[in-house]
Amino acid sequence: MTRNACRLFALMAGLMPAIASAQCGTGFTPISSIQGSDDESPLAGRTVTVEGIITLDGRGEDGLGGIYLESAAADRDHDARTSEGLYIYTRSRAGAVGERVRVRGRIKEYYGLTEMAANGDLDVCGRGELPAAISLAFPLPASLESRESMRVRFDDPLVVIDNHDLARYGIVSLAPQDAFFPDPGARSERNTLLLDDRRLAQNPAILPLPVPGLSAGRSLRAGSRLAPVQGVLDFRYDQWRIQPDRWPAVVGGHERPPTPPARADGAIRVASFNVLNFFNGDGRGGGFPTARGADTLDEMERQRAKLVSAILGLHVDVVGLMEIENDGHGRDSALADLTRALGDGWDYVRAPDAGGDAIRVALVYRTDRVEPAGSPASLTDGVFGRYSRAPLLQDFRRIGQDRRIRVVVNHFKSRSCRNASGANQAQGSEGCYAPVREASATTLLDWLARRPQPSSLAGTLVLGDLNTYAGERPLQRLASGGLQRPAPLAGDQRYSYRYFGARGLLDYILADASARDRVSGGGIWHINADEPPALDYNLEYHPPGRAERLYSEGPWRASDHDPVYLDLTL
Repeated sequence: MTRNACRLFALMAGLMPAIASAQCGTGFTPISSIQGSDDESPLAGRTVTVEGIITLDGRGEDGLGGIYLESAAADRDHDARTSEGLYIYTRSRAGAVGERVRVRGRIKEYYGLTEMAANGDLDVCGRGELPAAISLAFPLPASLESRESMRVRFDDPLVVIDNHDLARYGIVSLAPQDAFFPDPGARSERNTLLLDDRRLAQNPAILPLPVPGLSAGRSLRAGSRLAPVQGVLDFRYDQWRIQPDRWPAVVGGHERPPTPPARADGAIRVASFNVLNFFNGDGRGGGFPTARGADTLDEMERQRAKLVSAILGLHVDVVGLMEIENDGHGRDSALADLTRALGDGWDYVRAPDAGGDAIRVALVYRTDRVEPAGSPASLTDGVFGRYSRAPLLQDFRRIGQDRRIRVVVNHFKSRSCRNASGANQAQGSEGCYAPVREASATTLLDWLARRPQPSSLAGTLVLGDLNTYAGERPLQRLASGGLQRPAPLAGDQRYSYRYFGARGLLDYILADASARDRVSGGGIWHINADEPPALDYNLEYHPPGRAERLYSEGPWRASDHDPVYLDLTL
């Protein structure tokens, strides 16, 4: 190419934007006319031309596949019933946030979102004024259609109530405040909204929240407050969400709790901990995947390290465990494996009968602090033979002392509705199998009443994952038998578990009157329920390198239940 030809080519290239945008401002369909005042566009199926300001760019690798346009001030119809925003699905790379563009394409409804499928390139019309974000607040309007694909903002900080899908889909659930089960408004459409990550890809390598990104030492805990939350209001997969134009800062509620204080001199600390299916294969490095829990030896070792960190961090003398693999008491059993990992000076109770379930309850204890007093006992009759796991009873006393405390570890039938029928189907807020859990409480009380009570017995503790929220019938039944939450564990603001964005208490240490008189402290260590599942031991659903970046051997997300502990002075 000659020098003159090169100059001519450069001149023509410089004139191209002006040529491309020559029709800007004429002969286009207002976005409000495309959106209309109903849920679906009145122009669906038609090909039209629109103009608007790019408010969010979702193009690029793993992105949303398009841009969001919003009408310039002069092009609005000022009708509160119609949206001035539109999502444009396009492969064109032209245009940037803050520029006015002109585009032609076909209007359609895509799973509830009104959008345009662009036919060709976007014509850039020049710089425009970015529309101001509409202020939103909870409870949300009954319909958000009139704000679809428009810029919005929340003036007050919002609370992360659910981070379960943060790593898988890049979303968290936001609400005006953290809620407790069974608050009927906790998950209502008008009180929750998703915060998305501007991507369609699953399991992204980098998770931008919390800024500058999720890591083992930088968590986005449920209960965290975010501000400012601002972006484009989007509708995908049947849920309203915000595609942020900036990543909100964490402004509170994200602090991890400190390790529980050491127990007082002379006290015994007892804890309850659901360990979320600890299975160890054949106990010799093979036998994976297992029926539950870890799929590989590597996963099991990661899981075990976290559980050990959590149990040792409790400074506990006796701990009741739930969801241990029910594979006996031998050296290769999951219970023996976990106990060895705790180090020298730990042992476990050999239950006479752990029942026939795949999982069992167990008791481990510090041999330098306490010792079993008398023989263990278990109950596998009736409801405990078919539904709830067999409870395990063992008395303990401090080394060199006579007074003993009775510890009874339980795991009542879950609230899952699998195979539920008749009266065991969901009744109100108590979930499925509520009659089974109530029968478990009644049977347990009857069994305890028949157990010998030596003169040295200083009280009884019933602990475990009862799959029962405070105030439900099984708790009421146990309370009528004298087993109640002691003061350090009582109160309406207690929780040990999160379910679809609502906190609740499922894990308990209940004490009879004699034991309650001896309580000197206690609490719930929130190391699990608030943490995103991405920080657990699992290796699936991680792209290369991410699992290692998110994992630590610390106690965070060792399980999905928080451990509960109680101190007693005998």
